[in-house]
Amino acid sequence: MKSGKILAALLVAAVLAVPGNLALAEEAAAPAATAKAEAGPVHFYESQGLKLKVPEAYDKLLLTETTPDQQGRFFAVTEKASVEAAQKEGGEATGAGWIFSLGRLTEKELHEKLCGDMSGAELVAKDAEGGYYIYYHPTDVRYVRESNEAMVRDQSQWTKLNAWGWDYAHGDFIKDNGLTPVTADNSNIGIYLANFIYGTPEAYTLAKDGEMPMLADGFSPLPYGEKLLYGATYRSARDTQMLKFKYYTLVLPREKVRLDFFTGKDGNNYVQEVHEGWANYLYRATYEDKDMKAVNVLAQWMADLKAYHEKAGTPATLEAVGSWDIR
Repeated sequence: MKSGKILAALLVAAVLAVPGNLALAEEAAAPAATAKAEAGPVHFYESQGLKLKVPEAYDKLLLTETTPDQQGRFFAVTEKASVEAAQKEGGEATGAGWIFSLGRLTEKELHEKLCGDMSGAELVAKDAEGGYYIYYHPTDVRYVRESNEAMVRDQSQWTKLNAWGWDYAHGDFIKDNGLTPVTADNSNIGIYLANFIYGTPEAYTLAKDGEMPMLADGFSPLPYGEKLLYGATYRSARDTQMLKFKYYTLVLPREKVRLDFFTGKDGNNYVQEVHEGWANYLYRATYEDKDMKAVNVLAQWMADLKAYHEKAGTPATLEAVGSWDIR
């Protein structure tokens, strides 16, 4: 999009998105307006044997693409007015007005995706055949108008459409197609765990409260790592002062990282990311299973690892585990 007018409009959109500006009051009203539209007539689009429900009140404002692309995306929803504004100015309309897309991945494809940054892509569901569904969304401004005045005038419409796309569209998609909701973390912690359990097998160690580590070489981390990855969210808690007590340590040599899992005195789950010579990073962990404690997963993991060593007749603890033992 080369037009100076469109560039100016995009800058206005960025300003409107800042808390305290005009968009704030309009966004506050958007969820109620969206909920009302949801209760009215709807239009169903179909692709790949799946259906997407769009409120008729919004359907005329949207362009819904149902042709699958090479990335496995089979629904793409954009705002019609943004596309038209970009086209009028003679610019490139690709990406203008994009609100969201839905796509399907195989289990292998999902595992590969979880091992890297998934900005703009959220795992939302799975089906009985082993397919996983991703909700794709922009990470930048896609709102386009031919003038600043039009940008301000239509801000409420843009906000409502995005509120529907984020708050309702994928939830209805899951229910209408009989899918099972599922999420996975993609913070640094999630990426470490995904590479650990889905990458090339490696030796690792587990320890409790700074005790001698237990070596795990050939003992699969998969069932324990997946409990910590799926249905989990790890968010920065850098401003939280939290002392560790009764903590469990997982050392990943390939990533050169140590992860300390513990329950804070406030009862919440925490993970500390430790690199040799770097600053430590603290995360607060929340799980869809409200009763889950990460330390209980690590405790069971260590108990099973100990039983594995006893059965194999191999030593369970090590005096030293090499230069990557960041204890």
